[in-house]
Amino acid sequence: MSHVRIGVYALTGGTAEEAGDRAQKGMLSVFRDQPGFKAYGLAETREGKLISVSLWDSGEQAQQANELAATWVSENLADRIRLESTQVGDFMFFESA
Repeated sequence: MSHVRIGVYALTGGTAEEAGDRAQKGMLSVFRDQPGFKAYGLAETREGKLISVSLWDSGEQAQQANELAATWVSENLADRIRLESTQVGDFMFFESA
């Protein structure tokens, strides 16, 4: 079973697209270098929140991703986003067309 890490961020400056571009170029690289990494994505809600979702082989790896993300965000996006909450849990399924 895979494990998921979800982070919810408030946009505090700039645009969601700018934050997303930075995350794709930076956070994705950090995650890719970690053992157990499976996938990463970022979404914007209608309320202007950013939702970060990453998949991992183990719950421990997903939890470690919280620490990695916090460090990376504080060094690279602190002027644009603020962490509101994180969750780690079992990923039950994903289906695509």
